[in-house]
Amino acid sequence: MNTSFSIASTGIRAYQGKLDTIANNIANVETSGYKRREAAFTDNLAVSIQNQAEQQKETGRVSPPGIRTTFGSRMASTSMDVSQGAPKETGQPFDLMLIGDGYFQVRRTVGDTTEIMYTRSGAFQQTPVGNGLLQLVSPQGDILLDQNGNPIEVGSGEEFRVLADGTIVGSKQKIAVVTVDNPQLLKNEGGVFLLNRANAALTNTSFEIKQGFLESSNVDLSQEMTDMLKTQRGYQANARALSYADQMMGIANGIIR
Repeated sequence: MNTSFSIASTGIRAYQGKLDTIANNIANVETSGYKRREAAFTDNLAVSIQNQAEQQKETGRVSPPGIRTTFGSRMASTSMDVSQGAPKETGQPFDLMLIGDGYFQVRRTVGDTTEIMYTRSGAFQQTPVGNGLLQLVSPQGDILLDQNGNPIEVGSGEEFRVLADGTIVGSKQKIAVVTVDNPQLLKNEGGVFLLNRANAALTNTSFEIKQGFLESSNVDLSQEMTDMLKTQRGYQANARALSYADQMMGIANGIIR
């Protein structure tokens, strides 16, 4: 493919990926506990290693043996901004906000499959489980767990009060808060995360739980709109370059004819 076509087309795909990331941030500006993501670009320096089966055809190449150099760029990854979101007071006793490092530990059951997942969103609700007991669950139905991996249970009609360290007043249970060694490895599953090669451990430090508050999204809408405008300019520039490359190719083909 013509080099100018390759550079422009890969640029369009990269900028489209960044636009999708920004759009997702804007869509979650009111989602409690949401952490914005930032797109990162990289060069397409080498697309494959040893893709030439006939070694005699490598003779005379100026690139390193077995490497096919290419052009343009691509979106390499989206990194998560783990900075603290602003507190939002709700006055609801089952709304919990984590200040500092850490994630709530929840359990999701789908059919016969049970998974332990992690979230910063403390928008919990009560659901009856029989024998006059209530459990705390997320809007998706994930059950909040204590430090021993058991569901948090509250007596129906009893006052629910949580101390800053996660201890539930009048109960032996303590809300589990875990730290993750590499949050960038977490896999987003619709507001909750799977470890995905990261490691999690219970923590007793560097966090505080505030009852009756929720952590707001850390998305800055004005910054996202500015980034969107800049990204659209980059997208338009690459689209224009692709159009010019097409015109030049048409002129060259006309001359050959």
